[in-house]
Amino acid sequence: MIHIVGAGIAGLATAVALHRAGLPVRVLERADAPRSRGGGIGLTPNGMHALHHLGVGGEVAARSVVQAEGGVRTPGGRWIARSDLGFVHRRYREHVRALPRRDLTAVLTAALPADTIHYGLRAILTDPGGAHGPALLAVGGEVVASELVVAADGVHSAIRHALFPHHPGLRDCGSASWRAVVPADGLDLVPAETWGAGLRLSILPLPSDRVHFSALATDAARGGADLAALFGGWHDPVPALLDRAAGGEVHVDRITELPVPLPALHSGRVVLVGDAAHPMSPNVGLANLAVEDAVELVHRIGAPACFGDVRAGLSDYDRVRRPRVDRLARISRWTGRVVESAGPVAVAARNAATWLGGLLPEAVSRRSMDTLVGWAPPGVRPG
Repeated sequence: MIHIVGAGIAGLATAVALHRAGLPVRVLERADAPRSRGGGIGLTPNGMHALHHLGVGGEVAARSVVQAEGGVRTPGGRWIARSDLGFVHRRYREHVRALPRRDLTAVLTAALPADTIHYGLRAILTDPGGAHGPALLAVGGEVVASELVVAADGVHSAIRHALFPHHPGLRDCGSASWRAVVPADGLDLVPAETWGAGLRLSILPLPSDRVHFSALATDAARGGADLAALFGGWHDPVPALLDRAAGGEVHVDRITELPVPLPALHSGRVVLVGDAAHPMSPNVGLANLAVEDAVELVHRIGAPACFGDVRAGLSDYDRVRRPRVDRLARISRWTGRVVESAGPVAVAARNAATWLGGLLPEAVSRRSMDTLVGWAPPGVRPG
């Protein structure tokens, strides 16, 4: 039996991949019910290709809306850059899409047998296992043996810490984010980011006349001010979005990252996926990386007949995934530092560079896009 700890996107996607490969899987989730936090989620072609590979891409697409354009604005509303995103489909054979996070998890859950996910069970790793025997989990007062444990327990992964207790761990990035989904009726919406001085806000239209917005403020820019004080004077429709979120469900999180990459994504019979494997700032489509992990992991381990096969498969997964996620973590860190610039000179330089970036030859911008979203499932030619 393979046990997955965590029923977020990474855990559910890995469970679907394992189930489709004919491998027995059980998902252990400490929450008492399916997760509903997170608001909207954007899916880029790499994530959609992974979901198609898992057999759920069509259902996800049916629940999503295509983001036909995008861009960057100043708080006053001036466009720094604006693009028709039709080129994305022409290049990668998929659109940029958006849907509620709960819809994505619902589709993944429906692709699993009814008895796969077990809620209200906290799993603690007591032995990572190896050639000497299976991994051991403490679950509900019992010890559970597992041929393979997939740690999908998120940014603050207890299993990651158990595997690498001497790793320096997470670092606070010095910023906080707010996320909410509100009604979109009567609003003029364009998918875009707005950049201020140490402040940024993104708008993501969703199906069913809803819209997701996320706002981020560095601690220096925030200075104790609340969401309305920081963003209420920005261009339309930002004030209306804030008004509609007032008194509703607004999620507030600290932004953290793993500044020092892990030495490996596995140890013994335990492997890390999603945010448990590569916590990073939210600038490169983390959910897309999570479903990539699921596809790559199951492709690499195949249908193991012995621990030697499992070990070889995990080593192959590590060989393929770690360079990609470590590189994207560096890109995400650099992107955050640039976009969240605060000083007048730095803000002016950032805006000018973004505007000039729109004038670059297509071959140059394409290489950057390929790095971010050009991944394709093993055996499938990208682009």
